[in-house]
Amino acid sequence: MLWQLKKLSTNEALGEPQVLPENWGPIFGLSGVKDKLGDLAWVGLPDQGWFETTQASSDENHSAADIEWAKAVSLLRSSDWAVLPDVPMTSNKKALWLEYRKVLREIKSQSGFPSDIQWPTSPV
Repeated sequence: MLWQLKKLSTNEALGEPQVLPENWGPIFGLSGVKDKLGDLAWVGLPDQGWFETTQASSDENHSAADIEWAKAVSLLRSSDWAVLPDVPMTSNKKALWLEYRKVLREIKSQSGFPSDIQWPTSPV
């Protein structure tokens, strides 16, 4: 499922639809965080919220390959923190994150792409 960030007062799309990380609850120390994404005032972003969408973009038609690649890019972005040099984690855990990100970057080279993708499991 893709999510679209919107300006609440005008319903204007802010950026492209993307996949949101599954680990938002633990990151923020919250349970049920997806229930709170419709209004982001609680994180200092008044007049913005995330909404589920089935469309890859409001103004373009995207192929299945475009949509699946956008998911991979979104997952990469949501895991950028894991490869920062000052993130405290064991070398084994860092290696898992590096391998996860490598598989995401190479998702297009899978033989079943875009209809049959073997998504990597997040090390979280």
